[in-house]
Amino acid sequence: MNIISRTAMAGTALALAGCSYLPGANLGDTFTAESYLGTSIEGSGFNAALAREYQALAVRSARTDVNWMDSTAYIAKSEAAAAGGVAPWTPAELGVSPEIAYDDVVSLVNANMNVRPEACAKAQAYWDQYLESLAEGAFACVSAADAKAMLEEALVACRGIASDMTVYFGFDKADITAAAQAVIDEVVTMLASYSAPLVSIVGHTDTVGSFAYNQQLSERRATAVEQAILSRSASSGINAGTISKSGRSESELAVPTSDNVREPRNRRATIAISE
Repeated sequence: MNIISRTAMAGTALALAGCSYLPGANLGDTFTAESYLGTSIEGSGFNAALAREYQALAVRSARTDVNWMDSTAYIAKSEAAAAGGVAPWTPAELGVSPEIAYDDVVSLVNANMNVRPEACAKAQAYWDQYLESLAEGAFACVSAADAKAMLEEALVACRGIASDMTVYFGFDKADITAAAQAVIDEVVTMLASYSAPLVSIVGHTDTVGSFAYNQQLSERRATAVEQAILSRSASSGINAGTISKSGRSESELAVPTSDNVREPRNRRATIAISE
C-alpha cells in the first residue's frame, strides 16, 4: 500500500473511531505497521506466545478490519510482550463493563501461563479483543458476542479443561466404530499436551428401553471408551487410575425426546479432560 492510500485510510479510521480507539494506537505508527505484521516472532514460553497472539490480532485489524489504528495498538502490545511482558487492558482503560471479571482472567492466566503458555497467551489476547469489541460497539468487526465466545473457549483451554468430546454409538450398541475411534485418537493426541491429565467419561442412551436397562448400557459405553483409551496407554501416558467413568442412562438427553424414541445423538459418551 502506498503512502497516500495509507494516510487516507488512517485518516478515515480516526474519523470513524473518534476518541474510542485502543490504548497505544498511534497514527504515525501506521506507516511502519505493515513491516511488523510479517515479522517472525521466535521463542517459547508465555511472553513469546503472547507476542505472536497480539501480532495475529494486529494482522486481523489491518488486513481484515482495514483498521490500521487498531493494528498499531496490538503491535505495541506484541512488542512489549516480546520485550518481557505486558498486562491485559483493564475495562476502565476502554470505558467498558464486560460480563467476565478482569481479576478472574488475570488470576487464571497467571496461574497457568507456565504450564500452558500458548493457551493462556491466547486467553489474554482474546480478553483484549473482547474489550475492543465492547468499546467499538456496532462498529466492531468482531461482535461482542463472538469475541466473548472466543474468550471463554480460550479460558477453558488455559484452565486445562478441554471442551467435551463425544463418541457416538449404534442402536443398543456399545462397540467402538471407526468414527468413534477417530475421536478417541484425537483425545489421545490431546492428552499428550497435559503433564498430569485426568479423564472423565460419561455414557448416555436414548429413550428406548427401561431406565434400568439403559443405565447398564450407558455404563458399558463408558467402559468401552475407557478401554479404547487405555489400549493406547503407552502413547497417552494415562492409566485406569486417572480415568473416572459413569453412566447416566437416559437422564441427560442431548436432544430432548419423548419415551421410546430412537435418537442417534443421544446414544453417546462424552469425554472431558482436566488437569
